[in-house]
Amino acid sequence: MKKSKAAKKKGFDIPGMKSMRCPYCGSKVHLRSADGIYKNNNENTNLFVCSQYPVCDSYVRVHPGTTVPVGSVANAKLRALRVTAHQHFDKLHKSGLMGKKEAYTWLAFMLQSPQSQAHIGYLSEYYCNQIIKESDKIFNNMKWKLNKKTRHKPATNGGERYAAQ
Repeated sequence: MKKSKAAKKKGFDIPGMKSMRCPYCGSKVHLRSADGIYKNNNENTNLFVCSQYPVCDSYVRVHPGTTVPVGSVANAKLRALRVTAHQHFDKLHKSGLMGKKEAYTWLAFMLQSPQSQAHIGYLSEYYCNQIIKESDKIFNNMKWKLNKKTRHKPATNGGERYAAQ
């Protein structure tokens, strides 16, 4: 019997979910409330948390109402780096320099993965740093080109440019 897409989204029968292990210490990872981890858990967020927490500060949030993780289990350093990478990446489409779909197509190209799997929540430190660097490079290059196109050019008809001299 094949599970429906909705059942899969809720977290049923996702391969590896019952045996997920912490990539840092090898301990089992358990689904639990974010209470006590998040300072404010008004949204009743759930997390997959390393069983050695807080000694091993590794966890990942799940999509609301499901048991599907939004990425891979990460320690504090990697979680912070992913937030930074997302901020730099988001500038590409939130600034209007690129459409959101175009930005995610670029991300998939950078990661050499299908667009459906191009998520910063799964990136390692190396790829986070690459996305930060390349996002900034593209953002600054596109911003420069945009400014160059819209920059006011002085009049040159009949010498008006030199009239004030």
